[in-house]
Amino acid sequence: MAEINEAELQNQYNKAKFLMNSIDCLTKNSDKAKTLKRAAKRFEALGGYADSADLAAKCKAEAEKYSNMEDNLPPAPKNPLDEKKVSKVGVWVLRIAVFLVIVGIIGFFYTRKTDHGAYLRSSFYENIGNHEKAYKMFLHLKDYKDSEDRYLKNRYKFGCELLKEKHYWDARNTLRPIRDYKDSGKKLADAEIELLKKTKVNGDILFGEAHWVVAKKTKTKAFLIKTKPVEGVPYNDKDEDVTWENSSIRSYLNSVFTAETFTPGMIDKIIDTDVHVSGNKKNNTKGSDTTDKVFMLKSSQAKHYEKQLSLFLRDYWLIEPGETQREAQFVSFGKVKAAGYPVNDKNMNARPCIWVSMK
Repeated sequence: MAEINEAELQNQYNKAKFLMNSIDCLTKNSDKAKTLKRAAKRFEALGGYADSADLAAKCKAEAEKYSNMEDNLPPAPKNPLDEKKVSKVGVWVLRIAVFLVIVGIIGFFYTRKTDHGAYLRSSFYENIGNHEKAYKMFLHLKDYKDSEDRYLKNRYKFGCELLKEKHYWDARNTLRPIRDYKDSGKKLADAEIELLKKTKVNGDILFGEAHWVVAKKTKTKAFLIKTKPVEGVPYNDKDEDVTWENSSIRSYLNSVFTAETFTPGMIDKIIDTDVHVSGNKKNNTKGSDTTDKVFMLKSSQAKHYEKQLSLFLRDYWLIEPGETQREAQFVSFGKVKAAGYPVNDKNMNARPCIWVSMK
């Protein structure tokens, strides 16, 4: 089945359920069986949406039951004059029954075909604590009344429930789109840290808005290297003598990149790392010592983690200077190029690294 959105899935689900319930209006058992089989096919077409699989099985079972029953319909009267007159009470009972059926049908379509009806149903699910159903329904109402606020409220509550129940994967996916709502960013960080604890060395982990290779782990922290380098970042904006300490790339990684990639709760989990950058006595180049949350690989680390990064062969900067102070070392096709490249070149890429606390 072609991929369809949530609103269309709900619409198809409602039609299938209406068809299933319509057997109450049928007299022949054979008609009931046929109708239930049609409803079962519609539920099966919905795959795993809501309780479609259970309803499909139920319809099949009911259809089988009615298929084995005879159509015990009362024989038609031979002469209309022989029929007994229907009492006035019976007529009124019939009228009331018809009226209630009509009201029920109108109510059914009203609650499903109008924004106000959907709003009432969403509110009902919210009131009974079904926050997953409520947030999904409020989401489709968009700016109707206070639907947007109630969408955020219910999605947040559902995410908190998943986190409490240790369903960290689902909690992360639920909280990620609303990471700026209340303390969702902190709770999202908690979920991602729990997932990081379960990820093995060399595994891939989504932390913040980026994927990372888990290069190393201890009991309390993990060393992460961004799998896909950040494109087109010069080591320094100007062609001049520069060290890691006063480079524009260091400023970018610890400001713009950090703010765009991590929530405040995640930033709290990133460890301040003492970074020692060696110079080169032979070429009279200088290094520098800094303390940073985000930094880059040294040449020795690039060699050490070469296999772990072998699937990502884009050229990327290393943190150390090259043969001159206007050049910085880099990696090309997995190999360290110690001679370096002009620091202001914009065709090179940056590969951020971080140490993350798992406490």
